[in-house]
Amino acid sequence: MDTTNDSREVIGRSAELVFIDYSNVPIPAKIDTGAYRSAIHASDIYVDENQILHFRICGNHPVCEEAAFEASTDKYKVVDIANSFGDHEDRYEVNFRIKIDNTEFETPFTLADRQKKIYPILLGRKALKKRYIVDIDKSGVDRIALKESFRINLPQDEEDAD
Repeated sequence: MDTTNDSREVIGRSAELVFIDYSNVPIPAKIDTGAYRSAIHASDIYVDENQILHFRICGNHPVCEEAAFEASTDKYKVVDIANSFGDHEDRYEVNFRIKIDNTEFETPFTLADRQKKIYPILLGRKALKKRYIVDIDKSGVDRIALKESFRINLPQDEEDAD
């Protein structure tokens, strides 16, 4: 066990983050130490004839529609994502400047269809590393209240009983 003083912030199993260059509306994110990369709900994804990637963040997602924005960039890459079942999928990855509480930093996100997920954002280890310690007893977002307030009718799971 590391007993040295650690200057990293403690973060819970969920948090709200803001995309600094696009919106001041906080968006709920699930913290996932099992995921290497972070992902955000995106739609209308395409690359034009000039190799510019265009996409819409949070569009048509019940939790973050009010924070939706369109973006485009020529700075992107395609990455291979493997899920927990071993299935592979190619996704576009782009960098965003984000803010969680008082901490601002730039980190990559893959563009994914998370419309059927409660959290439009999944924050993985690449974003958390050297910045945060995860305390699963803490949460920056009340998951049940989130489901009720946005009328998300997903099957109840074990976490709802906590």
